[in-house]
Amino acid sequence: ELRQVTATTAAEAIEAVNGLYIKNYDGFAGVLSPSIRGSNTNQVVVLLDGVRLNTAQGGGVDLNLFPASALSAIEVVRGGHSALLGSDAVGGAIHLISRQATANKPFAFGLQNTFGSFGTKEVNIRGAQNLGKFSYSLTFNHEQTDGNFQFKLPNSDSVLTRENNDFQGNSLFMRSNYSFNADHSLQLILHGQDVKKGVAGSVALNPWTGMLMTTPNARAKNERRILSLLSDNHLTDRFRLQSSFSIHRNKFNYSNPDGWVPTNDTHTNNILDVNINGSYYLNSTFKLQSGIEQRLEKLESTKFTADDRKVLGAFAQLEIHKSFAFSERKAHLILIPAIRYDKFSDVGSQSSPKLGALLSLGENLNFSIKGNVGKSFRAPSFDDLYWPDDGYTRGNPALKPESADSWDFGFALQKRGLSYWKIETNYFAQKVTNLIGWAPDASGIWQPMNTGTAKITGIETGLKFRPLGELFYVDIFHTYMKAIDETKNSPTEGKWLIYRPKNKFDIIAGLKLKKIFINVNYRIVDKRYTSIDNSTYLDKYELLSGNIGYSFRFFNLNFIAKLMALNILDKSIYLNEGYPLPGREFRFSFSIEN
Repeated sequence: ELRQVTATTAAEAIEAVNGLYIKNYDGFAGVLSPSIRGSNTNQVVVLLDGVRLNTAQGGGVDLNLFPASALSAIEVVRGGHSALLGSDAVGGAIHLISRQATANKPFAFGLQNTFGSFGTKEVNIRGAQNLGKFSYSLTFNHEQTDGNFQFKLPNSDSVLTRENNDFQGNSLFMRSNYSFNADHSLQLILHGQDVKKGVAGSVALNPWTGMLMTTPNARAKNERRILSLLSDNHLTDRFRLQSSFSIHRNKFNYSNPDGWVPTNDTHTNNILDVNINGSYYLNSTFKLQSGIEQRLEKLESTKFTADDRKVLGAFAQLEIHKSFAFSERKAHLILIPAIRYDKFSDVGSQSSPKLGALLSLGENLNFSIKGNVGKSFRAPSFDDLYWPDDGYTRGNPALKPESADSWDFGFALQKRGLSYWKIETNYFAQKVTNLIGWAPDASGIWQPMNTGTAKITGIETGLKFRPLGELFYVDIFHTYMKAIDETKNSPTEGKWLIYRPKNKFDIIAGLKLKKIFINVNYRIVDKRYTSIDNSTYLDKYELLSGNIGYSFRFFNLNFIAKLMALNILDKSIYLNEGYPLPGREFRFSFSIEN
């Protein structure tokens, strides 16, 4: 699926996932941040090869920084997941998995070149090799764009060109693995990323000056370094022990010489994480998994000073598998109770229980029922706690973690075989309390407070249809969601939460005719409120994208040419107020691989 979608970045690749909504600022050069089942961006954990990318400073993770061509898979978990991942997993989790060596090829390589509208260019070079007990994979990616697309101002026929919206990024992904024998291995992962880009600002009107709130000279730089070492040991036939050690450094600089107060701030987040995880198979029915995690997070900032955060986490999970016959059909029951405990050096401790269940009936024609219930949380960020007092804003060291109670229930009916189809529906509900929001205190200074409560409910429905195997497919996904502010005795009680569409609808279809393949994606998204009193909103929009490609073999090499078209209908779309999307956009890629 990752190779079929019309996408250059990780964010574009998963936009059609049920229950997930991507907040897009300025297209390829802007920030693309995820929301799962109505969550805030900072309530979604993002992992890269098992390493948490979220930092204690907060703000979520920009998925636009990760090229899709450097990834082998993207996993999306919907619903509260703190029982395994701890803080920030209120909405769910997204796991980015980089390419790695394949066992069926002693040496593999690939080269991909992409160019497109608005000066977009991408080069991807990758190689992987198996050398007996040692294997490695290496991927280098360069992306750039001018980002100077034309757009229409809201409620106007004026056409302007987006300025200071350029992007240039280099990424290096490396994995190496040494297998001492069939039971013991050691894996080293190195990731490096350097990004420079313009920050175009908002094209909304400033209510005081009547001018556009653009920032023609604002710039941003991001440097990310990750080193991870993973030891995997099958100590006995029943006992497996995994230990990991990772260092994550994320440095971000933002400068704007034209601001009311000129800005040139640098924030460096340093994270040290040690994780020990054990799995024990008692028998074919019971599997016990438990682990401990010690994480240290430090912030070096030119803006403010934050205390170091130490987190000690421990979790336990029991998997219960039971097979039996039901009405002459094979049935399988899975129960997964889990609990995690996290102790923070600055904001106390949290317990996160969860229970998952799955009942599966039949084989070729399979009916399944599944459900989850549990608690999740988000610890206050360094920005929330320690933001400096400048006479207008300040942090609040007395903040409590946000807390969520969530549950979901659904069923699926699927037919396996050459002709495959699946119908699935899930109902989800979540109540979030102690939501952190900024508001003025008695002295008129804005600071974050635990005053918010929200209730989010919805239904996710999906249909997958493959009547001719891989030759033709149709996927239809619909998410209905109701996201309401339930903060008692507040002016916003009963109002819709901003930027949560009521309906999101995707139709994805593909056709493969020998060496030619075609994929299209048609999306409809409801209006989104942009003010907490629901007085302003962005209109419903529709978006049509697709790609057509041709693949062939020559001299034992695979050649693939692919033409991508985004926003084919050339619609004027704003996913966030003041931040337009590009109009019709073309990208062409040509790749060679063995």
